[in-house]
Amino acid sequence: MKIEVVAPLSGRVVSLEKVPDPVFSQRMLGDGLAIEPTEGRVVAPVSGRLSVFHSSKHAFVVQASETVGVLVHIGLDTVKLQGRSFFSEVQLGDQVQAGQELVRFDLQSVVDAGYSPLSPVILPDLPSHYRIEKTNREQVRAGVDILLVILFDERE
Repeated sequence: MKIEVVAPLSGRVVSLEKVPDPVFSQRMLGDGLAIEPTEGRVVAPVSGRLSVFHSSKHAFVVQASETVGVLVHIGLDTVKLQGRSFFSEVQLGDQVQAGQELVRFDLQSVVDAGYSPLSPVILPDLPSHYRIEKTNREQVRAGVDILLVILFDERE
């Protein structure tokens, strides 16, 4: 079985080690990649249920299956903006499709407020028998390019 994770944002791909927040760079929440966005549009990385949606709209999880969710954290420390500059029409519990727009945010306002727009895309709590393939692209387009592929060993 495999699950393809499309890029939720357009921009430059950055390894987690280069994210200046140890929660992400040390993979405390899980493995993945980050994207330095070039626009303020965020789409669902997989089809599934919106199982977590922070009230400030800066972070969400789309649950692709019972055991696989994809966390998108828009910017670093952007929770401190308390939702200012973040807009969404979806709600917690909604079924979403990969590539469906979930959040818009004012990229320049985030930067002007002193926050990094660098956005980690994390695969938390994956089952024990999996392998992640990461894109080798330097730039990705939201909803178009594959960012990560999760491969499971079905024999386990």
